[in-house]
Amino acid sequence: MKEARGRIPIDPFQHQSKRVAFMTLLMTPLGAVPARSGLPAGPEARSKAAVDLAISLLAFAACSLCVPYLNPRLRSGHGFRVLLAAALFQLCTESVAPLVLMLARRESFASYGFTWIRLRSSLLLGLVLAFLYDAILSIDAHALLWVPLRRQPAVRIALAAGFPLNLFGTAITVVVWGFLEGFFGIYLARKINIVFKHSGHGWLAPGALAFALFNGGVHLIVGQGLEGFVTSFASGYAITIVPAVTENAWGGTLVQTLTNAVGRLTR
Repeated sequence: MKEARGRIPIDPFQHQSKRVAFMTLLMTPLGAVPARSGLPAGPEARSKAAVDLAISLLAFAACSLCVPYLNPRLRSGHGFRVLLAAALFQLCTESVAPLVLMLARRESFASYGFTWIRLRSSLLLGLVLAFLYDAILSIDAHALLWVPLRRQPAVRIALAAGFPLNLFGTAITVVVWGFLEGFFGIYLARKINIVFKHSGHGWLAPGALAFALFNGGVHLIVGQGLEGFVTSFASGYAITIVPAVTENAWGGTLVQTLTNAVGRLTR
């Protein structure tokens, strides 16, 4: 049979291939390793990942020891300089070590999933997870809550600074406590996956679970209680599971930006 002119022939296997890809995504929760694993393998790669992981965690721990001394002073301060000081401290805590190690290893953000590939799927999943997160908190608090950067003093300082510093301060807050803090989790999760010889794909990827436990544990230690642990565990898991199932990390940083700094809600 001749095909009608002007019509594009339909590939009967096109929709089937999409269904197979979708089913493959759903069938990797138990840590199955897809054929296209993009993570480095071998003893040398695992050794480097372990070193990077240790350095990043040591930098985080060292800066965290300063929190009891610096945090009251930062929270009691006023003016735009306090925002800049808090942002600098946050950068030193979670961002400087990973960024320096990336430069030393000649790694790119693209290797962590910050690309155009599957961007739509990543952002959509990030929005869904952020919505579910806020919906569960709203049900628990018996009130409609939307909690982006809810407890960040930097937001209040930025908004009180006046134009145009308020725009600049808000941008700093979103980048530092949104994108870069989310990237910290994605960075650690990738290194953990390499150490455990895992592809990094799947709903139970060890990197995602480990960072969720780490994030929850940190908030538990600082006194936010069981509720702080649960909400921070959920947030950490959401951040790192997005690149694990979509192979694109932008949605993970979107989750962090939309749900940042939520531990124990003030009732």
